[in-house]
Amino acid sequence: MDPAAFVALVEQCAPTPDLVRPLTTIVRQASSFEPLLITVQARKPVPIQASDRDEAIQLAAEAIATGQPVRTGLAQLDAEDMKEAGLTTTTTFNACKHIAGLGRLFETRLQAANANASGHEQAIANVFASFAIKAPATPPEARTRPTVTRSADISTGDIPTINTPATPTKATSELGCLPLGPRHVSLRL
Repeated sequence: MDPAAFVALVEQCAPTPDLVRPLTTIVRQASSFEPLLITVQARKPVPIQASDRDEAIQLAAEAIATGQPVRTGLAQLDAEDMKEAGLTTTTTFNACKHIAGLGRLFETRLQAANANASGHEQAIANVFASFAIKAPATPPEARTRPTVTRSADISTGDIPTINTPATPTKATSELGCLPLGPRHVSLRL
């Protein structure tokens, strides 16, 4: 979607017309105006551009069903943001509903920030920061360091047992694919 089309959509769908600038700023940074963008949050975020709305819904639902945290739609909202915005996996890929939900979420956060900030400009800065893509939590296996198990009965010629973190399958890592349910999605890196 080009920025002019996005502005027209904000004017039509946002709760108030004065949200054009802040929502445009958020969406430009989050998705570059791509309404069907899904980002699987891993150690390195994996963006997936769906070709249509149905594919976007299916890919996001598959990732969520396998326990992978995702960010979706124009503002790249995570599950918590979507809930606060009143969106679902299906409605987040409807650009007008996404903008309406994002507008409500922005206004709610601005009201809360105004109550806690030292001034209006600081409140706006706090709200924009709340939409910044958060770094994903490091999965437990990534934090696990290899450890060498030593025992009194291991001779100097034996190789010690090493507890290594789980790694992706050879096919997954070589092909640049992300397992999502029964099929793999090729990633455009």
